[in-house]
Amino acid sequence: MRFAVRLLLVGCTIALDGAASRGSASAASGAPPSRRVTIEATEYAFRAPATLPPGLTAFRFVNRGKVAHEVQLFRFDKRVDTKTARSYLAAGDAPDSAADPSGSVLIAFPGVTAHEEVLVQLERGELYALICGFRDAPDKPKHASLGMTALIEVR
Repeated sequence: MRFAVRLLLVGCTIALDGAASRGSASAASGAPPSRRVTIEATEYAFRAPATLPPGLTAFRFVNRGKVAHEVQLFRFDKRVDTKTARSYLAAGDAPDSAADPSGSVLIAFPGVTAHEEVLVQLERGELYALICGFRDAPDKPKHASLGMTALIEVR
């Protein structure tokens, strides 16, 4: 299964994945999201809800840190349980085989809110990863390996 993702770009909506493939009438019709969630970045952590209810959700990204950050937002494959997802994130990365093939990335420079939002039709039982793959310099570790990861459970 794939999830519906749209980027809202200063008044434009670009559909990245067909919402109709999951039977989501609200995502396909352009209906407003049932909730907005802000993901905040600092050095080197995310602040985001640990759990969310099902429904169409708009994610926005705010960088409150002093260096550039990204949030890679992707859904874990349904075969990955919460414990395994947490262990992947604690290691600072998840293998491609553990992730659903779709996802999104938002980027924000220090003190900036990304102009785009990501719309996701959340379904009960899903697990979503937040990862920052940026480095402060080519010879520095990825932010994820410094702890900049988070897990969202849909309940």
